[in-house]
Amino acid sequence: MKSYLENDVPKLNEMLNNEKTKREEGDDGIDKKVTEEIMQVQGTITEDKKNRETTEEAILEMLRVLVTKSKADIEAEREEREKTEETLIALLEDTCSKLAQQEQ
Repeated sequence: MKSYLENDVPKLNEMLNNEKTKREEGDDGIDKKVTEEIMQVQGTITEDKKNRETTEEAILEMLRVLVTKSKADIEAEREEREKTEETLIALLEDTCSKLAQQEQ
């Protein structure tokens, strides 16, 4: 029994300490790997967000240009229509005036 206590207990204690150290090193490795993976995912998310924002800004700018151009086209068409209407009205008034003069 004395031999067991003198030889085997210290060996068991040493083995236990070695296993504890290996487990802690394994835990540290897992922690490190998880941290790296989380950082990589965060980087990907940040990059995707930046790309999405850039795309949204480009789309918004295209829409602004389209709206501005459409408004300008509508305004030009309105002005042209008004000018044509004024010309037609003037022509009708002139024709009516000439017809009235011929009847007299």
